[in-house]
Amino acid sequence: MRPAEASLAAARTHGLTRILGAIEGRRRRLALVAFSSASLVVGIAVPAGLANASAAADPVASLQQRANALAAEIQTDYAKLQVLDEGYNQAHERVQQLQQAVDAATKAIGRAHARLMSDKARLRIVAIDAYVTGNSSPGLSMLLGSSSQQLPMQQAYYSAASGDLSATEALVETAAHDLAGHRVTLLSDQRAAASAEKRIASERAQAERITSQLESELATVKGNLARAVAAAEQQRALQELAAAQAAALAKQQQANQPPVAPPPPPAVGGGSGAVAVRAAESQLGVPYVWGGATPGVGFDCSGLTMWSWGQAGVSLAHGATEQYYEIAHVSMSALQPGDLIFYGDAGYLYHVVMYVGSGPYGSDTVIQAQNTGTNVMFTPIPPGAYGAGRP
Repeated sequence: MRPAEASLAAARTHGLTRILGAIEGRRRRLALVAFSSASLVVGIAVPAGLANASAAADPVASLQQRANALAAEIQTDYAKLQVLDEGYNQAHERVQQLQQAVDAATKAIGRAHARLMSDKARLRIVAIDAYVTGNSSPGLSMLLGSSSQQLPMQQAYYSAASGDLSATEALVETAAHDLAGHRVTLLSDQRAAASAEKRIASERAQAERITSQLESELATVKGNLARAVAAAEQQRALQELAAAQAAALAKQQQANQPPVAPPPPPAVGGGSGAVAVRAAESQLGVPYVWGGATPGVGFDCSGLTMWSWGQAGVSLAHGATEQYYEIAHVSMSALQPGDLIFYGDAGYLYHVVMYVGSGPYGSDTVIQAQNTGTNVMFTPIPPGAYGAGRP
């Protein structure tokens, strides 16, 4: 079963706040999940003798539902972790940018103050010299002589030069003050960005812990499920053996003849369907592998049905949608062993299982390669089928 590709887009739409609320809710549910799983295991361990097989199937179905629910939660958490990763990367980049801006402003302030300190004395001397001697004409030099009559004029030039220097110093001081204010703002923004980065990192770590707990719980449930299926199979075999022995004994007593072997079990189906079912059953326990179609190595859902029907001499495409549209369609009420049941919609069929017709779930038994982390196995017919077909 291919994972839904819309999970990540949906998680981004709801935002980080809703994500964290959902994660917190899952953390509160972990204890209940563990209790439910333990209760199911206890129910399986109770000896049932030769009780009805449907009673043994209930824990199997419950464990399968729990495994499916946990797998769905883990898939959603993976999408949410991607959103948190993206948010963390953006926050980290923002912190780095602000740090660079703070460093640049700090250096600019230092340069401005250094320039101001080194230029104060020099600017005053240069400015006065420019007014008094450096750029003056001979007439101006004479005007600025030492006579007492010309002293007021000389003082006026000194005052003008000093005024220009004060204005220059004021400009440098203003620039340095503006840079200092900008640096304060940058530092405030940097602290806020660093706080956001730290918060998202903590939230991401919390989400990873919860996902890890869910994965551990899923592994436990899958182990319990495997044991439950094995117990149900063993119980069914014992029931069938007891029934066969009872029938043989009754027949012997009625005919007063030596006991005879019980008749062989009915075939799972006629013709190619029976061959396809037996081929699929030969792969029970083989792990799910996306895109797989190799016996003993791995199958995905359509890979298993394609290979199994190939053993019956029928060629099918490797894809649920393609298989549905290349075979004859049949009613769900007229299924025969080997028929294929599809899930999805007319545009995209994402999963296919093979109808078996008899097994641990009675006439509702199918065989399938369900999803990553599972093996080829018997299950009840999953609900919500779109349609069925017969190759």
